Amino acid sequence: MKISFILKISMMLIALAGVLYAIRALNTGDVADKISDPQSALGLLIGSDYRPYNWCPEKTTKVDIFAKDGTILKTLEAPADISAVCEIMMGAFSSEGIEEGSYQKVLAAHGIAESEIVILEWVAGKPVFRVKGMPFSSPMLSKALDRLAVP
Repeated sequence: MKISFILKISMMLIALAGVLYAIRALNTGDVADKISDPQSALGLLIGSDYRPYNWCPEKTTKVDIFAKDGTILKTLEAPADISAVCEIMMGAFSSEGIEEGSYQKVLAAHGIAESEIVILEWVAGKPVFRVKGMPFSSPMLSKALDRLAVP
């Protein structure tokens, strides 16, 4: 036998072993947890349910945070804080038990023009939000709101 034939066969066997190892590694629970995590880059690469979404106007100057009674609690003007609440990971959710009237205004993003205001509503206690009538879930935004001390 030629040496090149033996090299080809050995390379194919090594590749087969690599594929089998990768399949076993992807079937572990640890990878499944990383894929379903909205903060994970692995989930974006492999195809999780969460997708990046920016709900604010293109050039947001400030974001108002509202209390349950409708008064403004805090105004975010730092670019890092605006980015934390505007650039989020959104995903699907089950709408069971969520009524139309349960949404409350929680954030308002102001663009450069005075008429450029986008309102974000949420269901208190759940990671369910709505912008312009489109509901979605976002655990990442829930964590950001908890960090900013929204009641």
